[in-house]
Amino acid sequence: MARVELNGISKSFGAHKVIGSVDLTIEHGEFIVLVGPSGCGKSTLLRLIAGLESVTSGRLEIDGQDMTTTPPVARGIGMVFQSYALYPHMTVAENMGFGMKIAGRPRREIAPRVAEVARLLQLDHLLDRKPKALSGGQRQRVAIGRTLVRNPPIFLFDEPLSNLDAALRGDMRVELAQLHARLGNTMIYVTHDQVEAMTLADRIVVMRDGNVEQVGTPLELFNHPANRFVAGFLGQPAMNFVSVQLADGAAVLPGGARQPLPGPAAATVELGIRPEDVRVSDTPADLALSVEVVEQLGDETIAHGRLADGQKFVARLGKQHPVRAGEVVHLTPDADRLAAFDATGRNLLAKALAAGV
Repeated sequence: MARVELNGISKSFGAHKVIGSVDLTIEHGEFIVLVGPSGCGKSTLLRLIAGLESVTSGRLEIDGQDMTTTPPVARGIGMVFQSYALYPHMTVAENMGFGMKIAGRPRREIAPRVAEVARLLQLDHLLDRKPKALSGGQRQRVAIGRTLVRNPPIFLFDEPLSNLDAALRGDMRVELAQLHARLGNTMIYVTHDQVEAMTLADRIVVMRDGNVEQVGTPLELFNHPANRFVAGFLGQPAMNFVSVQLADGAAVLPGGARQPLPGPAAATVELGIRPEDVRVSDTPADLALSVEVVEQLGDETIAHGRLADGQKFVARLGKQHPVRAGEVVHLTPDADRLAAFDATGRNLLAKALAAGV
């Protein structure tokens, strides 16, 4: 295990700054997920930790030692890339043991270590196969095994599941979680997939435009997003943002209903309502949704439509709820689950969180 500290880490390519001043502490044995849209800087930040890119400014420490300019090989880090990068002419066993071989380890040490890791990853029956004879999930496990045989205290994963189909991604998420539980190594994982982030992470680091927007546990970020960006990024379907007027301690909803809400005496805010945080009413309620499209997914019904003032809205209505396009569904939001965003995007109702930075 290892503790990683980033203090004012930044990265520029010429005049273009891709990573702002990032401060982040990753504790021993934590599973940290860096998440954000394409181009937000998460993979670049991972490469800075690995030493594959040079730091423009700031300090990187591993277990209290300054590693800012230390070569990658001396950082005690193993990295698994998006592409499997397996040698096609080598067997699974040869691929997994290659790192130890070039490090000069004797064969009598390599073979039992490869066998041990192969059993852990359920690859022991595939050791004599070449990569072309493996499935995508098996190839990814070989790539992980190649890193694991070296037993690094820190694992870095750069979108390792993005090349797999949905079913395999689900299986591999479970396997990665189980692997972390067994090993206890520090793991830093990059993805743009919020499901991977929510299911794997001890803590999530949400990034945008090279900066950290919020750090917290999955449920902290989901329930108490610091700003509109975090709120909209986590959740599927995404949070609804409804423009409302604040007046006399209440938000005036489309249709005229009033929702108690602390805030300025008079202002325009965006009310954040997650699709699952509404209940259906048999009588006219706070929100009247004119349904345009219905998704019947078996375990839930998702209705897409518009509110009385034309704003788009999505509601998760529960298991196989009877509703059709063209109908009006009356909804009441859960007052305890609301968010409210001012003109800067700040959540006026967010609870103060220890950011962990």
